[in-house]
Amino acid sequence: MEKGKKKAERKRAALGHFDHDGFLEQISKRIKKVRKAKGFKSYELFAYDIEISRAGMSKYEAGNFDDIRMRTLLKIIDGLEMSPREFFSEGFD
Repeated sequence: MEKGKKKAERKRAALGHFDHDGFLEQISKRIKKVRKAKGFKSYELFAYDIEISRAGMSKYEAGNFDDIRMRTLLKIIDGLEMSPREFFSEGFD
């Protein structure tokens, strides 16, 4: 760096642009709503079919989770016969 020139200040990331807990709640509601609308009556059998735990699926639908692995969410969306774009097209602000 040339003498006398100041280093440009870097852009810093910040949190607080949206409600994380609210977003997880929206995911939960969307999973349950779409599962039922697609004719999958039992979350247990749906979970079995897409090879995720029934306990996990119960938590995801009830909103009793702090985090969800991307791969798990993608399995659920795929099992619902949707693309991620379709899944997130409704119910999210």
